[in-house]
Amino acid sequence: MFRRKFIKISNNVPMIGSLAFGVIDRGTNIIELRPTTVCPLSCIFCSVNAGPKSRARWAEYLVEKDLLIQAIKETVKYKDIDNIEVHIDGMGEPGVYPKLADLVQELKSINKVKTVSIQTRLFMFNEDKIRDLAEAGLDRVNLSVDALNEDLAKKLANTSWYNVSRVLRLAEYTVRNTSIDVIISPVWLPGINDIEIERIIEWSLRAGLGKKWPPILIQKYIPHKRGRKVNVKVMSWSEFYRRLKILEKKFNIKLIYSNEIFNIVKTQELPKPYKIGDVVKVEVIERGIFLNEYLAVPLKRKFTNISDRVITLIASSRLEDEIIGARLKVKIIENKHNIYLAKLT
Repeated sequence: MFRRKFIKISNNVPMIGSLAFGVIDRGTNIIELRPTTVCPLSCIFCSVNAGPKSRARWAEYLVEKDLLIQAIKETVKYKDIDNIEVHIDGMGEPGVYPKLADLVQELKSINKVKTVSIQTRLFMFNEDKIRDLAEAGLDRVNLSVDALNEDLAKKLANTSWYNVSRVLRLAEYTVRNTSIDVIISPVWLPGINDIEIERIIEWSLRAGLGKKWPPILIQKYIPHKRGRKVNVKVMSWSEFYRRLKILEKKFNIKLIYSNEIFNIVKTQELPKPYKIGDVVKVEVIERGIFLNEYLAVPLKRKFTNISDRVITLIASSRLEDEIIGARLKVKIIENKHNIYLAKLT
């Protein structure tokens, strides 16, 4: 097994094109921003196979703050819409990013960015850091908690030191002492945390979550190709919504939401410079996040985040010594949401 490599992303790498870092544009006013892939937890259902116990990853990334800010500025200008939300999430835990408060502050200073939110498990924070984020202008925390029971929470996080009670106290502090709103967003694992989902609903109401947004957003467990799989009977979408309706009646709370509640509107997507089947000349610069992947940049570039893309090349990890640094022709095999995968020609 290859040892994982820690890579700091510098200014020679476009911020659009990779699922692991940078900007993700899904054609709405919500722009996802991914500053790091690092996560100290190894959750048993993690859709992106993060954490120290991952056997699928062979690289982790940390992106320089100024590169992220420049990419957001260019993306916001291109979209030309007044109510942009920048949602800091990723294939890791954003709370480990060393300049998170500075990042939030600079994002909020960008014209037309109205909301800055973050997806986090909150365990990396303390009250001082929460206050720093509030002063920086953070609007909302989307809190990932999947069980209130301490033993089950540790089991799901696959981490013995994880302390869900401390996380809940920080969430309560955030709601009661700062301007930041909190939404709790558990993943429903049928047969594992059914009772916990009900307890989480009750806690969200007691704690005063949802000052501006809904207090809870329950997520359906969906096994992902490269994520960790849990041995459960996966709910269909119809079954998931049926169960949510039962809980709505039981707790007299709305649990099924439309896009309007979160102010999500469609916008123009960033242009796609490469079509599926295109052959592109690239330089391979580093490992990709998963085994058998590499990062590549096109040789012809305009040096803007609107035009340039980073490409993930699928090739054997055993070829690392001869591939990294090489200039090759690759064939684009996927470009959904401007996430580019390619293979050797």
